[in-house]
Amino acid sequence: MKKNLSLKTLLNKSNTLKSLFYFFPIIMLCSSGYITAYVTFLTIFSLYYFLSNKIKIRIFILDYLILIFFLSSILSTLINFKEISGILIVKSFLDIRYAIFFFVIRLILRSNIVDIKILSLFSLSSVIFLAVNVFSQHLVGFDLFGHPPFDGRYNGTFESEAIAGSHMQKFTLVSILFVFLFKNNYKLKSIFTIVIIIFLGLGILLSLDRMPFIIYLFIITILLLIFKGFRVIFSSGLILVLLIFQILATNYPVVKNRYSHLISRFEKLETKNFFFKKEFYNNELNNNFDINQDDTNTYLRLYRTSYEIFLKKPFFGSGIKSFGTQCNKLNISEKKLLCLTHPHNIYLEIIVNQGIVGLFIFLTFILLMLKRYFFNFFLKKNISEFALNICFFTILITELIPIRSYGSIFQTVNGSIFWFLLAIVSSKISLKN
Repeated sequence: MKKNLSLKTLLNKSNTLKSLFYFFPIIMLCSSGYITAYVTFLTIFSLYYFLSNKIKIRIFILDYLILIFFLSSILSTLINFKEISGILIVKSFLDIRYAIFFFVIRLILRSNIVDIKILSLFSLSSVIFLAVNVFSQHLVGFDLFGHPPFDGRYNGTFESEAIAGSHMQKFTLVSILFVFLFKNNYKLKSIFTIVIIIFLGLGILLSLDRMPFIIYLFIITILLLIFKGFRVIFSSGLILVLLIFQILATNYPVVKNRYSHLISRFEKLETKNFFFKKEFYNNELNNNFDINQDDTNTYLRLYRTSYEIFLKKPFFGSGIKSFGTQCNKLNISEKKLLCLTHPHNIYLEIIVNQGIVGLFIFLTFILLMLKRYFFNFFLKKNISEFALNICFFTILITELIPIRSYGSIFQTVNGSIFWFLLAIVSSKISLKN
């Protein structure tokens, strides 16, 4: 009787842990308060599960590097304690939760407790649901919960946060895995994949988040180059998405107005030979412009501001969330700088907060993963294993493109998604101490 009770308890714990893990993409559609509570509970319950069931906990070099990375954040903040509020000092310590969360997700996957196929199904469900809400805002003026577009952006369930397109883009590859990890008829799989590519592409496009749409096209391009047996499928999906984009950009004023400036911008860069003329780059940084109309110039100003802040304290940085504080100390009007809460770029955020030391630790972590994935491509695997490796590798590449804009990796919503994706990608790698 006791043995049966113990087995039942173990199964309940296991099912609870699985449910918590699978619901991650769904919870990420909620507000930051719910996400904080969820991530905290998942982390604590996971540790409790491993300890109570006496499951061996193995720590690899990747886990150590992430822990050291967050410790460097605390060190940078303490070094600058005179210029930083007490709340931010406390926050730098609390950010250790991301390191523990990263470790826990890696441990769950490496222990084969969960099935990545089910996670991909939940992921696909979440992005389809979000896309439907975006479509609803375009068609009837509000989403399924009655939220109208906000400030000219179609955010679906996120109301006043312009992150719907970014959310769908981040979960694209995990969602596409659903098709490859289930054994279906090839013709059915082909049709389903093309439908998903078009559906998600249209959802990201209509969210009016331009960078996520560009990254999405890049993702599909990578997949069609690497997946030899599925090139026709991905090529067809990509062509259809581009065709839909062309139609909407020509005939739908909302999309046309959002992307017309970007298209003219590329034409201008081409005529000015942007990538080879330093004087044009400098002119772009110093021009006056409306930041609401010209995202390219906005990011250039942010990046220049980051560089100016970095020069003040290059080795250990200015501490956690110091971008806004340090920016206000600079001569903004004279140098045409821009102050926001963070630089909107992963590497610039790290180098501002933690200096060269923090960036070196982070880059070491990334390079170790890239090296291992590169060697994995030469190993013979079945199609499911190969698809998993390719999708994880593509997540790594697209999420860490140096030139892309990005939300803060220390902020609740974006940070939770970023460290979760990094954890599942690194779970395929077993670099020992």
